[in-house]
Amino acid sequence: MVKQLKKPTHDAGAISGTKRPSRRPIFLVLITIFFRLSSASKRSPAFIGKPDLVGAKIIDVQAEEVHSYSATSLGPGTNDGGRYTINFCNITVTHTHPGWNDTINTQALGGGGYSTGFGSIYLTYAVSKGFASASTDGDVAVGEGAIPTNLSWALSNKENVNWFLLEDYASKATNDMAVIGKQVTKSYYQAAPSYSYFSGCSGGGRQGLIMAQNYPDAFDDIMASSPAIHLEAFIPAGFWPEQLMNQNGVFPPPCEVEAFTAAAVKSCDRMDGVEDGIISSPNLCTVQAHDFVGQNYTCNGTQETLSAAGARIVQAAWPGSGKHGWFGLNKDTTLSSSSIPTECRANGTCYSTGSELFGSWISYLIAKDPDFVLENMTNSNFFDGLRYSTSHYAPMLAGANPDLSGFKTNGGKMIAWHGLADEVIPHKGSEQYYEEVLEKDEAYEFFRFFEAPGVGHCYGGLGPVPNDALAQLMEWVEKDVSPDTLAATKGTL
Repeated sequence: MVKQLKKPTHDAGAISGTKRPSRRPIFLVLITIFFRLSSASKRSPAFIGKPDLVGAKIIDVQAEEVHSYSATSLGPGTNDGGRYTINFCNITVTHTHPGWNDTINTQALGGGGYSTGFGSIYLTYAVSKGFASASTDGDVAVGEGAIPTNLSWALSNKENVNWFLLEDYASKATNDMAVIGKQVTKSYYQAAPSYSYFSGCSGGGRQGLIMAQNYPDAFDDIMASSPAIHLEAFIPAGFWPEQLMNQNGVFPPPCEVEAFTAAAVKSCDRMDGVEDGIISSPNLCTVQAHDFVGQNYTCNGTQETLSAAGARIVQAAWPGSGKHGWFGLNKDTTLSSSSIPTECRANGTCYSTGSELFGSWISYLIAKDPDFVLENMTNSNFFDGLRYSTSHYAPMLAGANPDLSGFKTNGGKMIAWHGLADEVIPHKGSEQYYEEVLEKDEAYEFFRFFEAPGVGHCYGGLGPVPNDALAQLMEWVEKDVSPDTLAATKGTL
């Protein structure tokens, strides 16, 4: 079970939801829009009306029936999915904001990385579960073949940020998706959705938070998993271990990085009372990487010794590195997959393979130069860039406004959860945000936050994943069953 960060000492007093009529669809945000044919009305796709979107121009509406479509799919923030075969009506709405030079295809579920949506990766699963579902590309490549770590679209040319596309990515395209999606759903089914749910993980989780903050009537209810809150700070700050490697010419092999993690787990595993290879009480784990220098470990059958140079790099990824905006990753997190990406040659020399997620941000949004050489960046450049990123991009991208009064007034409900072994986004950012919301409002009646020990970024890791969190949100909304824990499973993928 995944426990809530702060469990109320009294009845949470969840707002009662209206039981949905069985004849009406439920709209789950994904914009291409998929309607399952088996439960759809008999209206021809040709009768889909053109949506009305303030401040935008609808360029085109395309609709076609698709039969026996099969794809491997899952829900955002889950590892519970499989291969699904569906019959559906595929509606694509293309629109632009005059003067912005953008062209957005509306399909509605959250995205991740530097993409506002993942297309059929999420849509197929959602439709198989009976949702009218949509996803938006935000005028950036989406779905199969997309590179969610590629930020080249963020520059109109060298030195010039494409602020219109960045705003599309930040929130505007997601709100457009909500408006268009609900209108098209009503047109197709001849009935408005009873409820509109948003579900997203990582960048999609951040989209969900911003919807609650800035567009509180866009969705009735929001599922925000592993939200990329304070994106403008933790992304460039996450480059710090690689910066140290480049500056010092020290590239610890993956097996040494993993050995530091194993040593930390051995020291802190039992602090929660259970020995399971998971650090479930990270605040109690005060060991530092340098505490393990000199210990032996085995790499490819050879006994080696944990080094002081390696400890410095590992500590840069853990809590206490002192970097603004970088809470640090928990000490049972797999670091070699993201923060300390190294490989070694046959002759034993090691090098950094680079993190495109972190490096792209610095190249395109701080240096604003596609040809910027990250290896030549000085520490002074790094810290200047970190300050620049925070001051310039937080208002648009942070998703950290704790004022959820509009969302609450509209009767919205939200669940957020974060894996404690997240290898990309420090969970402390989500925890801090929840504390800030609580300072402004008694949030238990409409917002719950949970932490998942041992779970990686959106899924993965040794811990069980809250695969049924969306179902529990629906129980809360539609049956007034408020969750004090999230049921977690090992999943199917």
